[in-house]
Amino acid sequence: MDPELFFPVAEAGPVRDGEVARAKAVCVGCPVRAACLAWALVELPHGVAGGLDERERAELRRGHEVPRPEASRPMVVVPVGARELSSRNRGEVIAAGRRALEAGVPRPRVAVEFGVSRRTVDRWAADVRCGGVR
Repeated sequence: MDPELFFPVAEAGPVRDGEVARAKAVCVGCPVRAACLAWALVELPHGVAGGLDERERAELRRGHEVPRPEASRPMVVVPVGARELSSRNRGEVIAAGRRALEAGVPRPRVAVEFGVSRRTVDRWAADVRCGGVR
């Protein structure tokens, strides 16, 4: 796959919309979509990543502090979507959700990606803040 696909060249209009749609179509089934989005929220100013273009990522960041990862901290790979999580055990889902929160993925997005309620994500976030496990 050509990585240039994720960096539309058209400035605006239907041509750009088509380029963005083609890139997003690749993201739909990607197993590292949440991790890609978490990375892109901090590191990628342009292009499509994690299923969102730069404008959509800017909208997600608005009102949310997106932490900058430490240089030595590895990129976190987390599963995406409720379909993929249903085959995993509960502990793996919780751990992956907490890693997504630590990586700066906004709470509403974590709830959607992991197929859990916002209340569940709030509990995970509280655990992350306390540095412990319930």
